[in-house]
Amino acid sequence: MVSKNIIAILVTVAVVSTIGLSPAFADWDKTKYPNIEGTIPVENNEDYSNLTQITLVDAMTIAENNVADSKSMYAKLSSINGYLVYKVVMTNDDHEYSKVLVDAGSGDVLYVTDAKSFDSNKKKKHSDNNSDDKHDKKMRDYYKDMTPEQIAEKKKQFKEMGEAWKSLSIPDKAAMIMHFMQMKLQWDVMSEGEKEQQKLEMKDKWKGLLTASPEEKKQQLEDYVKSIK
Repeated sequence: MVSKNIIAILVTVAVVSTIGLSPAFADWDKTKYPNIEGTIPVENNEDYSNLTQITLVDAMTIAENNVADSKSMYAKLSSINGYLVYKVVMTNDDHEYSKVLVDAGSGDVLYVTDAKSFDSNKKKKHSDNNSDDKHDKKMRDYYKDMTPEQIAEKKKQFKEMGEAWKSLSIPDKAAMIMHFMQMKLQWDVMSEGEKEQQKLEMKDKWKGLLTASPEEKKQQLEDYVKSIK
């Protein structure tokens, strides 16, 4: 079953969550930021899309230029302390992630979180007695009927998926993100029948992606980007 979140942001599930970035997304809006001050004041629930002075590609590029040896994996517009920013998730070769706040007006980097490993983040979540960890439950359910060998193979495929996504150009990643954000808006007004049809189409389109070779994974992603441009 393809959930609403998969339709909303394919990269989160078909790409990002398969590569181990899911802790970053699980805690996406839980990070505590300092009192930053940007250039575009906004109200909660305001339509941000027409207020930005820089693009998603700009923000992801700026973040990469300010965090050494890391790649931008995902970004979204958000209001922090009443100012419009891009939140950009970064990851490095050690599978540590950080978040960068880029001012949506000036392009200035307003804040960069410390890099942290996924393992340390998971330990912190458990130490906080977070019993409502939906992601961990989904992953336990996903692996529950697999042998240790099958689990190891699946994790290998996930890692390859991450490398394929990471290897895409920033414009290609941004195009995918924007495309699936638009799909989310459409999803919110679909009938139940239309949603079921969309799930089937997406499931068929990405069938076999995880088990493909590393080269085939990258090619499929690149081909999809071409199809939506």
